[in-house]
Amino acid sequence: MTACIQYIQSILNISKPYAPRGYIRMNKKNLVQARDNIIEAAGRTTQNFGLGRIIGQLYALLFFSPQPLSLDKMADELKVSKGSVSTNIRELEKWGAVRQVWVKGDRKDYYEAEVEYMKVLKNGILPFIRRKISSSATAASESRELLKNNKKRFKPEDKDLADFYAERLDLMEQAQRRLALLLQFPGLSNSV
Repeated sequence: MTACIQYIQSILNISKPYAPRGYIRMNKKNLVQARDNIIEAAGRTTQNFGLGRIIGQLYALLFFSPQPLSLDKMADELKVSKGSVSTNIRELEKWGAVRQVWVKGDRKDYYEAEVEYMKVLKNGILPFIRRKISSSATAASESRELLKNNKKRFKPEDKDLADFYAERLDLMEQAQRRLALLLQFPGLSNSV
């Protein structure tokens, strides 16, 4: 496409390079910034899920890398320790989100990303979320038992607060049940 535009410009004797309206001429700095924005967003997302920032950044870095990367290169790109990269890359390997690959002539370990995002979602992120929901459900159940077993021991001024907690636990458990049903959706199931 670019060669075609240049050819037409040469025929028409146009000295300015053509850029469609709204087109931003990308240079290497823009490309790096675009990639870095995605890497940072992936880190924030995984951190918000409680998985840690580096695990998301590593996956995004490998996902947007046209060639496999070594642990040293990943550590250098993200400005983190090689030990941190190694620990997090092993977790990503367990999920099937990355795989170790051989690079001819080099003894270092190299990795590339699994590009089928649903596979990563089903093998890594969803099981993690399911464990979090299960842990939260256990805590809610224990709290409900505490309230139930001690209801008669509450001081009169604390009974309203205990009832309020029970109502909030109802809402919490209802949301957990709905989320558990959503996570059993056939497209998200590990059994599919």
